[in-house]
Amino acid sequence: MDINRVLKRWNLSNEPFKQIYSSAWQIGDKYILKTGKNIDEMHKNLLMINALSEQNIPVATVIKTMDGLEYIFEDNAYFFISEKIDGEHLTDIYQQNYSELAYLIGQVIGTLHIAFKACQAKISCYDNNFYDEIVGWVSKTFEDKNITLIPDDILRKCVSELKEVYPNLTRQLIHRDIHPGNMLFKNNILTGYIDFDLSQINARVFDLCYMSLSFLIDNTVDSKKTTKWFEILNRIVKGYSSITPLSSDEIKAIPVMMVAIEMLFVAYFANNNNISGTKGAAKTLLWLWDNKEKISFQVKL
Repeated sequence: MDINRVLKRWNLSNEPFKQIYSSAWQIGDKYILKTGKNIDEMHKNLLMINALSEQNIPVATVIKTMDGLEYIFEDNAYFFISEKIDGEHLTDIYQQNYSELAYLIGQVIGTLHIAFKACQAKISCYDNNFYDEIVGWVSKTFEDKNITLIPDDILRKCVSELKEVYPNLTRQLIHRDIHPGNMLFKNNILTGYIDFDLSQINARVFDLCYMSLSFLIDNTVDSKKTTKWFEILNRIVKGYSSITPLSSDEIKAIPVMMVAIEMLFVAYFANNNNISGTKGAAKTLLWLWDNKEKISFQVKL
Protein backbone atom coordinates (compact mmCIF):
# COMPACT_ATOMS: atom_id res chain seq x y z
CA MET A 1 0.00 0.00 0.00
CA ASP A 2 1.51 3.31 -1.10
CA ILE A 3 0.46 5.81 1.57
CA ASN A 4 2.22 8.69 -0.18
CA ARG A 5 0.15 8.07 -3.30
CA VAL A 6 -2.99 8.24 -1.17
CA LEU A 7 -1.83 11.40 0.59
CA LYS A 8 -1.24 13.15 -2.73
CA ARG A 9 -5.00 13.36 -3.13
CA TRP A 10 -5.02 15.70 -0.12
CA ASN A 11 -1.77 17.42 -1.07
CA LEU A 12 -0.16 15.92 2.04
CA SER A 13 2.44 13.65 0.45
CA ASN A 14 5.27 15.64 2.02
CA GLU A 15 3.96 15.12 5.54
CA PRO A 16 5.56 12.45 7.76
CA PHE A 17 3.26 9.60 8.78
CA LYS A 18 3.26 6.77 11.29
CA GLN A 19 0.92 3.83 11.67
CA ILE A 20 -1.05 3.97 14.94
CA TYR A 21 -3.48 1.10 14.33
CA SER A 22 -3.76 -1.58 11.67
CA SER A 23 -6.18 0.67 9.80
CA ALA A 24 -5.03 4.17 10.76
CA TRP A 25 -2.03 6.48 10.40
CA GLN A 26 -1.16 9.79 11.99
CA ILE A 27 -0.23 12.32 9.31
CA GLY A 28 2.06 15.01 10.66
CA ASP A 29 0.70 16.50 13.88
CA LYS A 30 -2.77 17.45 12.65
CA TYR A 31 -4.43 14.61 10.74
CA ILE A 32 -5.51 10.98 10.93
CA LEU A 33 -5.81 8.77 7.83
CA LYS A 34 -8.21 5.83 8.13
CA THR A 35 -8.86 2.92 5.81
CA GLY A 36 -11.14 -0.10 5.54
CA LYS A 37 -12.93 -2.47 3.19
CA ASN A 38 -16.56 -2.00 4.28
CA ILE A 39 -17.78 0.94 2.22
CA ASP A 40 -21.24 0.92 3.82
CA GLU A 41 -19.70 1.15 7.28
CA MET A 42 -17.52 4.03 6.11
CA HIS A 43 -20.53 5.90 4.71
CA LYS A 44 -22.34 5.43 8.02
CA ASN A 45 -19.29 6.68 9.91
CA LEU A 46 -18.97 9.83 7.81
CA LEU A 47 -22.69 10.49 8.02
CA MET A 48 -22.53 10.04 11.79
CA ILE A 49 -19.58 12.41 12.17
CA ASN A 50 -21.24 15.11 10.07
CA ALA A 51 -24.60 14.75 11.82
CA LEU A 52 -23.04 14.91 15.29
CA SER A 53 -20.96 17.91 14.27
CA GLU A 54 -24.20 19.69 13.37
CA GLN A 55 -25.33 18.99 16.95
CA ASN A 56 -22.15 20.69 18.27
CA ILE A 57 -20.72 17.37 19.47
CA PRO A 58 -16.88 17.36 19.43
CA VAL A 59 -15.95 14.87 16.70
CA ALA A 60 -13.13 14.75 14.19
CA THR A 61 -13.78 17.05 11.21
CA VAL A 62 -13.47 15.24 7.87
CA ILE A 63 -10.93 16.84 5.51
CA LYS A 64 -11.89 16.83 1.83
CA THR A 65 -9.49 15.95 -0.97
CA MET A 66 -8.21 18.56 -3.41
CA ASP A 67 -11.10 17.41 -5.64
CA GLY A 68 -13.64 18.12 -2.90
CA LEU A 69 -14.24 14.45 -2.00
CA GLU A 70 -14.75 13.16 1.55
CA TYR A 71 -13.03 9.87 0.74
CA ILE A 72 -11.23 8.01 -2.02
CA PHE A 73 -11.14 4.36 -3.10
CA GLU A 74 -7.72 2.82 -3.82
CA ASP A 75 -6.47 -0.78 -3.88
CA ASN A 76 -9.93 -2.15 -3.01
CA ALA A 77 -10.08 -0.03 0.15
CA TYR A 78 -11.51 3.34 1.14
CA PHE A 79 -9.44 6.13 2.69
CA PHE A 80 -10.48 9.31 4.44
CA ILE A 81 -8.68 11.92 6.49
CA SER A 82 -9.95 13.73 9.57
CA GLU A 83 -8.46 16.28 11.89
CA LYS A 84 -6.57 14.88 14.88
CA ILE A 85 -8.50 15.73 18.04
CA ASP A 86 -6.40 17.37 20.73
CA GLY A 87 -6.59 15.43 24.00
CA GLU A 88 -5.69 12.22 25.75
CA HIS A 89 -7.46 9.03 26.78
CA LEU A 90 -8.23 8.49 30.44
CA THR A 91 -5.66 6.09 31.85
CA ASP A 92 -6.11 4.80 35.40
CA ILE A 93 -9.20 6.49 36.78
CA TYR A 94 -8.48 5.03 40.24
CA GLN A 95 -5.32 7.13 40.51
CA GLN A 96 -7.23 10.35 39.75
CA ASN A 97 -10.25 12.16 41.14
CA TYR A 98 -12.39 9.19 40.16
CA SER A 99 -15.65 10.49 41.62
CA GLU A 100 -15.48 13.78 39.70
CA LEU A 101 -14.36 12.06 36.50
CA ALA A 102 -17.10 9.44 36.72
CA TYR A 103 -19.76 12.15 37.05
CA LEU A 104 -18.27 13.94 34.04
CA ILE A 105 -18.27 10.71 32.03
CA GLY A 106 -21.94 10.18 32.82
CA GLN A 107 -22.68 13.71 31.63
CA VAL A 108 -20.80 13.33 28.36
CA ILE A 109 -22.62 10.06 27.59
CA GLY A 110 -25.92 11.79 28.30
CA THR A 111 -24.99 14.68 26.03
CA LEU A 112 -24.00 12.25 23.28
CA HIS A 113 -27.30 10.39 23.60
CA ILE A 114 -29.30 13.59 23.23
CA ALA A 115 -27.38 14.38 20.05
CA PHE A 116 -27.80 10.81 18.79
CA LYS A 117 -31.55 11.02 19.32
CA ALA A 118 -31.71 14.32 17.43
CA CYS A 119 -29.90 12.99 14.38
CA GLN A 120 -30.76 9.28 14.28
CA ALA A 121 -33.45 9.79 11.63
CA LYS A 122 -30.66 10.86 9.25
CA ILE A 123 -28.53 7.78 9.89
CA SER A 124 -29.30 4.24 8.80
CA CYS A 125 -28.04 2.04 11.64
CA TYR A 126 -28.52 -1.57 12.66
CA ASP A 127 -31.55 -1.96 14.93
CA ASN A 128 -30.42 -4.47 17.54
CA ASN A 129 -32.55 -6.20 20.16
CA PHE A 130 -30.08 -7.09 22.90
CA TYR A 131 -32.33 -9.79 24.36
CA ASP A 132 -32.61 -11.47 20.96
CA GLU A 133 -28.82 -11.27 20.66
CA ILE A 134 -28.35 -13.00 24.02
CA VAL A 135 -30.83 -15.82 23.28
CA GLY A 136 -29.49 -16.04 19.72
CA TRP A 137 -25.81 -16.27 18.82
CA VAL A 138 -24.59 -15.77 22.40
CA SER A 139 -26.54 -18.73 23.82
CA LYS A 140 -25.72 -20.81 20.75
CA THR A 141 -22.02 -20.16 21.32
CA PHE A 142 -22.33 -21.37 24.91
CA GLU A 143 -23.83 -24.59 23.61
CA ASP A 144 -21.53 -25.09 20.62
CA LYS A 145 -18.36 -24.36 22.59
CA ASN A 146 -19.61 -26.26 25.64
CA ILE A 147 -18.78 -23.33 27.94
CA THR A 148 -19.11 -24.53 31.52
CA LEU A 149 -17.42 -21.67 33.39
CA ILE A 150 -20.79 -20.31 34.56
CA PRO A 151 -23.46 -22.44 36.26
CA ASP A 152 -26.49 -23.08 34.03
CA ASP A 153 -28.92 -21.76 36.66
CA ILE A 154 -27.20 -18.36 36.63
CA LEU A 155 -27.39 -18.19 32.84
CA ARG A 156 -31.07 -19.16 32.88
CA LYS A 157 -31.88 -16.55 35.54
CA CYS A 158 -29.96 -13.88 33.64
CA VAL A 159 -31.87 -14.61 30.43
CA SER A 160 -35.19 -14.68 32.31
CA GLU A 161 -34.54 -11.36 34.05
CA LEU A 162 -33.38 -9.73 30.83
CA LYS A 163 -36.53 -10.93 29.06
CA GLU A 164 -38.60 -9.24 31.75
CA VAL A 165 -36.88 -5.85 31.78
CA TYR A 166 -35.62 -5.29 28.23
CA PRO A 167 -38.98 -4.48 26.54
CA ASN A 168 -39.48 -1.58 28.98
CA LEU A 169 -36.18 0.15 28.20
CA THR A 170 -35.80 3.37 26.20
CA ARG A 171 -34.23 2.55 22.85
CA GLN A 172 -32.38 4.88 20.53
CA LEU A 173 -29.11 5.28 18.63
CA ILE A 174 -26.21 4.50 20.98
CA HIS A 175 -22.42 4.29 20.68
CA ARG A 176 -22.30 0.57 21.63
CA ASP A 177 -18.50 0.56 22.15
CA ILE A 178 -18.12 3.44 24.58
CA HIS A 179 -15.12 3.12 26.87
CA PRO A 180 -12.27 5.42 27.99
CA GLY A 181 -10.30 4.64 24.83
CA ASN A 182 -13.07 6.16 22.70
CA MET A 183 -13.12 9.51 24.50
CA LEU A 184 -10.47 12.22 24.59
CA PHE A 185 -10.01 14.70 27.44
CA LYS A 186 -7.82 17.71 28.15
CA ASN A 187 -7.69 19.23 31.62
CA ASN A 188 -10.74 17.14 32.59
CA ILE A 189 -12.76 18.58 29.71
CA LEU A 190 -14.06 16.35 26.92
CA THR A 191 -12.41 17.25 23.62
CA GLY A 192 -13.80 14.52 21.41
CA TYR A 193 -15.67 11.26 20.83
CA ILE A 194 -14.19 8.72 18.41
CA ASP A 195 -14.97 5.36 16.78
CA PHE A 196 -18.63 5.00 15.87
CA ASP A 197 -18.17 1.73 13.95
CA LEU A 198 -20.51 -0.27 16.18
CA SER A 199 -23.20 2.39 16.68
CA GLN A 200 -26.69 0.91 16.60
CA ILE A 201 -30.24 1.26 17.86
CA ASN A 202 -30.41 -0.42 21.26
CA ALA A 203 -31.36 0.26 24.88
CA ARG A 204 -29.58 3.48 25.83
CA VAL A 205 -28.68 2.12 29.27
CA PHE A 206 -26.38 -0.35 27.45
CA ASP A 207 -23.81 2.45 26.99
CA LEU A 208 -23.85 3.32 30.70
CA CYS A 209 -23.35 -0.32 31.67
CA TYR A 210 -20.62 -0.84 29.08
CA MET A 211 -18.66 2.21 30.21
CA SER A 212 -19.00 1.31 33.89
CA LEU A 213 -17.81 -2.23 33.21
CA SER A 214 -14.68 -0.91 31.50
CA PHE A 215 -13.46 0.27 34.92
CA LEU A 216 -14.21 -3.07 36.58
CA ILE A 217 -12.47 -5.48 34.19
CA ASP A 218 -9.39 -7.11 35.76
CA ASN A 219 -10.11 -5.40 39.08
CA THR A 220 -12.63 -7.75 40.73
CA VAL A 221 -10.02 -9.22 43.10
CA ASP A 222 -8.83 -5.79 44.29
CA SER A 223 -11.13 -4.86 47.18
CA LYS A 224 -9.91 -1.24 47.26
CA LYS A 225 -10.72 -0.79 43.58
CA THR A 226 -14.08 -2.55 43.76
CA THR A 227 -15.07 -0.26 46.64
CA LYS A 228 -14.19 2.71 44.45
CA TRP A 229 -15.93 1.08 41.47
CA PHE A 230 -19.30 1.11 43.23
CA GLU A 231 -18.89 4.86 43.71
CA ILE A 232 -17.78 5.26 40.07
CA LEU A 233 -20.93 3.46 38.96
CA ASN A 234 -23.10 5.65 41.18
CA ARG A 235 -21.49 8.83 39.86
CA ILE A 236 -21.73 7.79 36.19
CA VAL A 237 -25.46 7.14 36.62
CA LYS A 238 -25.98 10.43 38.49
CA GLY A 239 -23.99 12.39 35.92
CA TYR A 240 -26.01 10.87 33.08
CA SER A 241 -29.32 11.56 34.83
CA SER A 242 -28.34 15.20 35.37
CA ILE A 243 -28.42 15.55 31.57
CA THR A 244 -31.22 13.13 30.62
CA PRO A 245 -33.04 11.36 33.47
CA LEU A 246 -33.21 7.58 33.59
CA SER A 247 -36.55 5.84 34.12
CA SER A 248 -37.17 3.48 37.05
CA ASP A 249 -37.21 0.60 34.55
CA GLU A 250 -33.77 1.57 33.24
CA ILE A 251 -32.33 1.80 36.75
CA LYS A 252 -33.84 -1.58 37.62
CA ALA A 253 -32.30 -3.13 34.50
CA ILE A 254 -28.68 -2.05 35.13
CA PRO A 255 -27.53 -5.11 37.15
CA VAL A 256 -28.84 -7.72 34.71
CA MET A 257 -27.73 -5.69 31.68
CA MET A 258 -24.19 -5.76 33.05
CA VAL A 259 -24.33 -9.52 33.59
CA ALA A 260 -25.71 -10.02 30.06
CA ILE A 261 -22.96 -7.84 28.56
CA GLU A 262 -20.34 -10.06 30.20
CA MET A 263 -22.23 -13.10 28.92
CA LEU A 264 -21.82 -11.60 25.45
CA PHE A 265 -18.09 -11.13 26.04
CA VAL A 266 -17.68 -14.74 27.17
CA ALA A 267 -19.22 -15.85 23.88
CA TYR A 268 -17.22 -13.32 21.85
CA PHE A 269 -13.88 -14.42 23.30
CA ALA A 270 -14.80 -18.10 23.00
CA ASN A 271 -15.62 -17.63 19.31
CA ASN A 272 -12.19 -16.08 18.85
CA ASN A 273 -10.49 -18.90 20.78
CA ASN A 274 -9.25 -16.40 23.36
CA ILE A 275 -9.06 -18.61 26.45
CA SER A 276 -7.82 -15.93 28.86
CA GLY A 277 -10.46 -13.46 27.63
CA THR A 278 -13.20 -16.07 28.02
CA LYS A 279 -12.12 -16.90 31.57
CA GLY A 280 -11.75 -13.22 32.47
CA ALA A 281 -15.23 -12.33 31.23
CA ALA A 282 -16.72 -15.33 33.05
CA LYS A 283 -14.97 -14.25 36.26
CA THR A 284 -16.38 -10.73 35.92
CA LEU A 285 -19.86 -12.14 35.20
CA LEU A 286 -19.83 -14.23 38.38
CA TRP A 287 -18.61 -11.26 40.43
CA LEU A 288 -21.43 -9.13 39.04
CA TRP A 289 -23.97 -11.83 39.81
CA ASP A 290 -22.74 -12.07 43.40
CA ASN A 291 -22.94 -8.28 43.77
CA LYS A 292 -26.27 -7.60 42.05
CA GLU A 293 -27.87 -6.25 45.23
CA LYS A 294 -24.98 -3.85 45.87
CA ILE A 295 -25.17 -2.66 42.27
CA SER A 296 -28.94 -2.11 42.58
CA PHE A 297 -28.36 -0.06 45.72
CA GLN A 298 -25.69 2.12 44.10
CA VAL A 299 -27.73 3.01 41.02
CA LYS A 300 -30.83 4.08 42.93
CA LEU A 301 -30.90 7.87 42.66
